[in-house]
Amino acid sequence: MPEHLPKNFPFYNWVPKPLGIAFLVILFIPIMTVSGAYTVNSSEMVGGLGIQSEHIAFISFVTSIGMAAFSPFFYLLVSVRRQKMMSLVGFSLLAVQSYICANTDSLFILALNSLVMGFVRQTLLMCNLFTLIKYGFGIEATRNVTPGNEPKDEAGWDALDTEKKASQPIIYFFFMLLGQIGTWITAWFAYNYQWQMVYYAMLGAILVALLITLLCMPYNPYPTKRSPLSFSKFGNVVVFCLMCCSFVYVTVYGKVYDWYDSPRIRWATVICVLSSLLFFYLEKTRRSPYFMLKAFKSRSIQGGILLFIGLMICNSSSMLVNIFVGVGMKADQIQIAALGNWVLLGYFIGLVIILILNNKGVHFKWFFAMGFMLIAAASLFMYFEVQTAGMLERMKWPVIIRATGMMLLYSLIAVYANQRMPYKLLSTWVCIMLTVRMVIAPGIGSALYQTVFQYRQQYYVTRYAHDYDRTNLETASTYDMTARGMQYQGKSETEAQHMAAMSAKGKVQVQATLSAIKEMSGWTIYACMILAGLMLVVPWPKRDISKDTREWYVGY
Repeated sequence: MPEHLPKNFPFYNWVPKPLGIAFLVILFIPIMTVSGAYTVNSSEMVGGLGIQSEHIAFISFVTSIGMAAFSPFFYLLVSVRRQKMMSLVGFSLLAVQSYICANTDSLFILALNSLVMGFVRQTLLMCNLFTLIKYGFGIEATRNVTPGNEPKDEAGWDALDTEKKASQPIIYFFFMLLGQIGTWITAWFAYNYQWQMVYYAMLGAILVALLITLLCMPYNPYPTKRSPLSFSKFGNVVVFCLMCCSFVYVTVYGKVYDWYDSPRIRWATVICVLSSLLFFYLEKTRRSPYFMLKAFKSRSIQGGILLFIGLMICNSSSMLVNIFVGVGMKADQIQIAALGNWVLLGYFIGLVIILILNNKGVHFKWFFAMGFMLIAAASLFMYFEVQTAGMLERMKWPVIIRATGMMLLYSLIAVYANQRMPYKLLSTWVCIMLTVRMVIAPGIGSALYQTVFQYRQQYYVTRYAHDYDRTNLETASTYDMTARGMQYQGKSETEAQHMAAMSAKGKVQVQATLSAIKEMSGWTIYACMILAGLMLVVPWPKRDISKDTREWYVGY
């Protein structure tokens, strides 16, 4: 244990360990939950602020960009070991920003706050995680990310990778558990109160975290004479955020503005390209780069990037479940959020599978193939289940199956990508992972699924509407009954005919939506089966430490 840390770090000595562990877990709740915009209450925000739903999606992506932008600094911050200072500053910033988000109707202010909130959230997440590992388990995890402390031989690397294969899925499950609990809480507040109450509820959770910090944690001085933090890399961070935000703007708003027919999309693309070139130039020419470009030379990182892209694109098919229960079953936001809670069972099943098969020495490729096949199985269930007489309680099965596959892939891709990875590259890898997993791949996946879904839905509307006229006896009878019913209620003949026509159009729209869901579920099955097959045939070599160790440590 570092000499500057007190015996009961990060708490005063009077705090018993079980209570201290409970306090650290409580601190995770606002960290994992607070955000600039909450997708579970997007419909309420859209109605209350008079904005497009795409604005909410964009702001959510911007929060993830802020989290990724922090990642190259995480080693410097967690090594400082000043939990009280980090918590006081971080939670205070989150409290102020939550209040601003609850009271602003400016998209720019909401997005800017979301970006900063993502940065602060990731700071608190890393600091609190390393503190919990130290306090709860007596493990100084910073040693496992400090350059120079790497294993010296292949046996040591293999032992470390085996340990990661068991420990990282547990950590991921813990975060997913807290994240889903936070999603349910925010959905409950949004449904039972005004959407602003979500922000005020999170503000209350932040104040509890500040109270715990003030009362239970002592002040620790810097372990060195000067702070390891500086603003020398602020420009790199700004360029990185501009690059990612412009990319997300294109993927989110492309469908709204008809892609490159809009000057907004064209300008956003130009900004994305120029900022990308500037970013790589800055990183290539700096003596102390913010982002280590040599990480892209690692074959495992290259594989991790491709796997995350494939996973997050296929996982975008989860939107089909929400569309089906929303349109086909008229479920409200609280019912959709309750349905989402079944992912916890899927995550737990996935964790158990990982722990059991890991003890048997099962190779990564079998986990990955199984994960994609489970996502394919969830889509197969949707293919046969989507119908006008669907049952909400049956929709838990595709949610559970997809979550099980998601757990296998989500946690183990990260383990595979950083196997035998020099610690010097870990910060950069975390940045790459969050950028690909939470920004680039979901942006591409959501844009792909939403755009294709819109086109296929319109195709089926045109196809089914062709037969919806008075030559169809059933359609004519339903139309006449609806029109007469409206007239009996006191509507004029014109109003009654208009409402009958809208009713007929609604039926066509629902049927077209269900057909589009069924078709896209089928394509998802094919995509997942192809990816599962590739997992079994592609080679999975490990880094040869005898050849390239020297290259990785150049400049350290």
